[in-house]
Formats: sequence, structure tokens, C-alpha cells
Amino acid sequence: MNDNIPVMRIDGICKKYGDHEVLNNISIDINKGDVIAVIGPSGCGKSTFIRMLNLLEKPTSGRIFFGNTELSSLNEKELTEIIPKIGMVFQQFNLFQNMMVKQNITLSPVLHKIYTEDEADAWAMNMLERVGLAQHAHKYPAQLSGGQQQRVAIIRTIAMKPSIVLFDEPTSALDPEMVNEVLNMMKELADEGMTMVVVTHEMKFAQNVSNRVLFFNNKGIQEQGSPDEIFNHPKNERLKEFLSQIEAK
Repeated sequence: MNDNIPVMRIDGICKKYGDHEVLNNISIDINKGDVIAVIGPSGCGKSTFIRMLNLLEKPTSGRIFFGNTELSSLNEKELTEIIPKIGMVFQQFNLFQNMMVKQNITLSPVLHKIYTEDEADAWAMNMLERVGLAQHAHKYPAQLSGGQQQRVAIIRTIAMKPSIVLFDEPTSALDPEMVNEVLNMMKELADEGMTMVVVTHEMKFAQNVSNRVLFFNNKGIQEQGSPDEIFNHPKNERLKEFLSQIEAK
């Protein structure tokens, strides 16, 4: 993908469920190496937005481009080739419970011919070793903690060599003591140049790891900017109120 072309371009997307409008006229570019934190109160459309980026939710109107390709212009076969390049990590880990950890990681890249079986096994073991989970390679997901399962889910996602990874509140289902082990792994990926969009309630992560922050409220992006601009010099009154409530907790 040409580095001068955004990894993704979101052009005026809207989302309605019947007469209920959730998101209205959202436009942003996501550039290579961006780590974009999406923050805002619950129920403001953050998860809907991120799920639209890989068409888990289809926009009611507007366009989404992956590189130069408009996703809505693709047929089903073309989409199945593109969508794996837009990785997704969910709140609930979505691991295959009937497969061991290593199998969870290697299944898709082998099916998509990204790796041979031997290459996939070696890559999976290397990644598990890197995050301290190699001893769990032959366990089933239910035998792991939530933090361990989420780290396996992240490894499974990046095994597909995506151009961008979307995270939908990846720590919200975790016990507090497990949150940091997942955030630390995400920080490492960011430091290595992974393009990421992260819906999160973890304000320290948004402040310290992202290079851009989007504040969602009232069906759209109310304010966006650098972490310093958003957290230290907010302009929007609703954003100021949101941040004061976060700090008061």
C-alpha cells in the first residue's frame, strides 16, 4: 500500500437503525502508523463506528476506502480477500473454544496461505514466547485467564498480517489486574508502527500511546486532536465535562 495514501479513509458515513440515527456524517483519514484512540461516554456510537470500518456494521450512507478501494463497491469474493487485512480485536475474546491456543492462532493464516503450517507454527510459538504465553500453547482458551485469552486474540489477529488493527474496548471484559498486560502488548505493537484504532475507556493509554484522539458524542466526532490538545486543552464543553467526570473517579 502506498504510504502517501491513507490506510483507510472514512467519507461522510452515517448509521441509522430504522428512524434512530446513531452516527451522522463522520469523515477521517487513518494514516500508516496512526494510533487513534476513540473516547466518549457509553452509548455514543463508538463501537458502532469501529465495527463499520470492517463492515461488521454497514453504513447507511457514506463511503469507506481501504487504500484506493471503496469497500461498498466490492463483491463478496473480493471482500473476503480484503477484510482479513483489517484486523479486529473484540471485547469478548472470540477464540475457538474447541481448539488449543496455537491452533487458534495458526488456522486462518494457513487457510489464507499467508504461512505454511510449519511457518505458522514457528511464528505462533515465537509470538507466544514473546508475551510469556509459550507454556500455554497446547491449552484450551477456557484454561487461560481473561488477560491471557485477550493476548492470544491479539496474536491471532496480527497473524493475518493486517494493514490496520481495530480494537473495540479490548480491556472492558478484564479484571482490573489483567488490564495492564493487554495494554502493554498493545503499546509494543504501537511502538513497532502498527496502525491502530482503539475504542477505549483507558484514558492513560489514550494520553500516552495514541497520536490522535477522537471524542465521540451526540452522533459524531465532537472534537479531535493530539492527546495534549484533547486532555490538556479541550475546547468542547461536553469534552471538558466528560474529562472532569473521568478524573473525579
